[in-house]
Formats: sequence, structure tokens, C-alpha cells
Amino acid sequence: MKILGIFRGFPGLGRVVSGVALLETLRDKYDCEIKCISYLQGNRYLESHGFEDIREAIPMDYCSIGLLPTNKMGQYIHQTIRTFNPNVVLIDGEPLLTHSLRISHPNIKIAVLLNPADVRNDENDKESMDYFNTLYACADLAIVHGLRKIIDNGTYRDFVSTNTILRPEIMSVYHKTSKNIYCVLGGGTVNVGHQFAASTIALAELCQQAAVLMPDYTMHIICSSSNIYDAINENYTPNNVVLHSHVLNASDYYNDACLIITRSGRNTLSELAFLGIPAISVITGDDYRRKEQTQNLKAINSDNIKAILTNIDLVEFVALCKKLVDTSCAQRTFIPGNDTAIRKILSM
Repeated sequence: MKILGIFRGFPGLGRVVSGVALLETLRDKYDCEIKCISYLQGNRYLESHGFEDIREAIPMDYCSIGLLPTNKMGQYIHQTIRTFNPNVVLIDGEPLLTHSLRISHPNIKIAVLLNPADVRNDENDKESMDYFNTLYACADLAIVHGLRKIIDNGTYRDFVSTNTILRPEIMSVYHKTSKNIYCVLGGGTVNVGHQFAASTIALAELCQQAAVLMPDYTMHIICSSSNIYDAINENYTPNNVVLHSHVLNASDYYNDACLIITRSGRNTLSELAFLGIPAISVITGDDYRRKEQTQNLKAINSDNIKAILTNIDLVEFVALCKKLVDTSCAQRTFIPGNDTAIRKILSM
């Protein structure tokens, strides 16, 4: 069985990590032949997982909702389908391309990975949601994975809603006691508005200030893009702060962290709920992202994760950090959606 994965590479990695996790499992456990295509931040993630033959997109290749199927990158994807001849194409975050592939390759099975907010999002315009759902419904299978269950709106051919798909390396994390705190800024810092980038920098600065008041701990700040790293690196860095200019292997910092500080994205929250590691989840960004993050936290309802806003008082923030670093991991109760997704893809 041949499977081609096409994953949107911006603004963060949320559209890439889950798809790659599924394809790697299908390759390693089910002997499938796989190929992945992404761009921008997504290509850096593919490179970190050993994928070769990386194709870079140019600005004319994509818009705010993903790839344009009629430009150079779109042409490359159509050519790849003709030469690779996959049985299944797995797409995440590319509504225009989903529609285009259904038109040009009507006999290929298409599966889409969706965030619950892709299908139902009361904060978005109804007309926009109708458009997105219509394009995604061109696929033969929709796998909706996240922190809340979604009911088929009646337009999809085959539809399943399950828990978030997690990276395989997360499953083998063995947490140990340490003096290391990790601030994971996430991948969503490329092709975003000024407000979101500014809030990301503000979170890093808050952690730097907290480190001064916690000299017995080392504060690691993980920057997944050069623009954020450069902005933070211009400021004074305390001796017990380590800046990382690129994404680290998640299992490395999860194994080593006494506390994780992060934003409230679907993937990271799901990983933290699965692992039970003490965590502070920061609600940050523009209004749209704040509402989705708040919804994520409400849905997960995990005792090991405490939510704050970026404008929290420094003394209050440090007090919360000190309280959490002394707590043990919570019992694991979150069940990933990996097996459900794999079964549905193989059934195609």
C-alpha cells in the first residue's frame, strides 16, 4: 500500500506532527510505502524525522488557507501523484488541494485529518465554515481528532471523530525528577500577525523573569522559529536560562522536565494530559486563538494542567511554578486516537 501525506506547514506544526505520526506507524508496522510533502515550518519537521527529497514552496504557492493547487507547488503535487501512484492521499489543512485532487484524480482514495474547529467553529463565519466543510467533504474519509467529539454534519462520505493523534515517541516517555523547566513556545510563529508573535515573545520574557526568582532551576525556552529566537536573544538572558533556537525532540524534554510551560494548543495539551506532567498552559494570541485555546482547556479538564493569561503578575506566576514543580505526575487517563485513525485508513 502506498500513501502520500500532504500537510500544511504553517503557522505551526499542528498540521504536520499527527500526519507524520500516522504515516510512520503505517510504514513501520504495516509495511506501507510512504511519501510526505509539506512546506515552511513543516519541512523542518520532515527533515528532523529523516525525510528526504524536500520541496520548498515560494510565497506565490500558498495563501492564508493553504496551498494554491494551480501554482508551482500544486503542479509538483499533481506530478508526484502521477509518478508515485499512491493508493491513499492523506491531507491535513489543505482544503483547496483536497478539492483539486478530487477533480484531477477521481479514482484515488483521499483521507483528510481535521481539527474539530475545521468542522464546527461558532466563532468563525457560517459562510466560511460552509465553504471549508464542502471542500473537505470531497474526501472519501474525514478523521476528526482533538479534545472534543464532533458529529457529522451530514455532508461527509465517511466520518470519524476521535481523540488527538499523538506522536509515537510520546508513548515511550519515562518521566524522571529533575530541576529543568521547559517553556515550549510552539511552532505557530511563522506567517502570523504581529499580536500573536508579540504574545509569544511576552511569554518567553515572563519565563526569563521567573528564572531570576528561581535560581535552583534551569529554564529552557524552546523557540521553533528564528524570528522568535532572535527577538528573545536580544534581551538579557539570566545564567539559568537556556535558549534553544530550534524544535527539540519532544521525548527529550518531556523525559527531563519537572514543569512544562506552553500555550493551549490541541496537540501539546493532549500530550500533557496523556503523560500527566505538571504544566502551565498560557492562553495567548488573538481573539480567535484565545477562544479556541479556552475551549481546548475546558474540554480536556486535566488536573495536572493549570491555565493562566500572559498578563499574570510575575510573583503569582513564580508561586504557581514553585507549587507545580513539587507535584508528581498525574495518572494517565487520556487515550490517543492513533489506533482508530490507523484502522480507518487501512480499511480504505
